[in-house]
Amino acid sequence: MKCLICNSSNVKKILLIHEVSRYTGTPHPLYKCKNCGLIRPDPLPYSDDTKLDIYDVSENIKFYDKKEDKIDTKSYEYIYYFKHFKPFISLVKKYKIKGKALDIGCGAGHLLKMLNKEGLVAEGTEISPRLVKALKKDSLKVYCAELGNKQLKKNNYNLITFNQVLEHIVDPESFLKEVNSLLHSEGYVILAVPYLYGLVPQILRTKWYGLGYGQHVNFFSQESMRILLERNGFKLQEFKILSVDYAHPNFPSFLNVIANLITSVIVSLGLGDNLFVVAKKVKGAKR
Repeated sequence: MKCLICNSSNVKKILLIHEVSRYTGTPHPLYKCKNCGLIRPDPLPYSDDTKLDIYDVSENIKFYDKKEDKIDTKSYEYIYYFKHFKPFISLVKKYKIKGKALDIGCGAGHLLKMLNKEGLVAEGTEISPRLVKALKKDSLKVYCAELGNKQLKKNNYNLITFNQVLEHIVDPESFLKEVNSLLHSEGYVILAVPYLYGLVPQILRTKWYGLGYGQHVNFFSQESMRILLERNGFKLQEFKILSVDYAHPNFPSFLNVIANLITSVIVSLGLGDNLFVVAKKVKGAKR
């Protein structure tokens, strides 16, 4: 067994943690590369061919109103969910990114709307035909694809974002090559992935949300992410270790206060469980 990122054979099984397949209920052990830190289940819990078994089922589409066949943009939970994307907007402002943006795996369209509000011209992709139809009803420009849709033009975007996507990609190398080809020279990528090296994952182990119930096939360390990006024509700008929001709109307010306080402390110690990455396409890089 060799590491997908650095090709090292120094790969060891991680004890006391595994990923349970949502498809079969089978536990999949995790293996860590001792060289670059990439963690990956073996065998993989799913393939590209099985994605729609989860992502095009109406009950699994977040904020989807099955009866109306649209996104429920009026619900409190939908409105609350915008806060998850604030770090993306902060980074867009920090790097003064303007122009056209593409959000891969755009979900219910929160980040698309926020990017448009910041003055970018945002488009999205989603693999669920059902979700794409619903997003278009919400006046968003979305393509039915992960990547590979013929309407996605090369060298066309100043920014490409993907939130909680790269951990699902069986072949992240090919994925990033395609992302690179869609960016203008010196365009930016901003992405976020679950970070297994955080404190909460080390405590919750197999119960941690970020294992994805058999939907996640990559768990990146900072080093493995750096290697992957640089090999595919990007220059790393920064890592930002944050955390998912463990508060919830349906929880009592005092519980959310406690959850936010604990999260703030964990993030201040650099032990969050959500890794944000900013990278810039190397000028002249062609993929």
